[in-house]
Amino acid sequence: MDELKKLIEQNRQLLDSAEPSERHFDKFKKMLMEKKETQSRSIVWLTILKVASVAILVVLSGLYLTEHFILDAEPLASQKNVEFSEARQYYIQLVDQRIGTIEEMESYMTPEQKEVLVDEMTEMDVMYKKLQKDYKAMPNDPRIIQAMLQHYQMKMDILNRIVNDLENVQQLNFPSHEDVKL
Repeated sequence: MDELKKLIEQNRQLLDSAEPSERHFDKFKKMLMEKKETQSRSIVWLTILKVASVAILVVLSGLYLTEHFILDAEPLASQKNVEFSEARQYYIQLVDQRIGTIEEMESYMTPEQKEVLVDEMTEMDVMYKKLQKDYKAMPNDPRIIQAMLQHYQMKMDILNRIVNDLENVQQLNFPSHEDVKL
């Protein structure tokens, strides 16, 4: 080691004045460029890895929430379906009663009125079949269930109005004799 030190000190003038060749600078630039490319690639990969880890966290959180909260809400939806089925049965029973009453009073209706009534009921049944189709596609959609219940309520209102009108016609055709004095 001492010999090397002596050699360097003796030739100090020669060593300090010598410039490296152009090839040396080109190699040095090339090495720097490769290092920059490697760094830029590593930055891109780090960014991709960060985004991927965030995406994985979001997906896992979604799965957790679905499993623990949304799936737990399904019994509530099935309970709503049971309540809807009971309400539907109730309305079907009322509608059948009103139709039976109308059939008993059918003699007070003109043929045109009968035709209008049949057309109205057919149109309402077509609308209800569309709602049933939607309900089969999405049985837990509260909007469809509400629309179906409103349909029954509207049908009941119409049938009640018809029954009331027929009762009024019946009373006009057969006036009561309660006011008659003997």
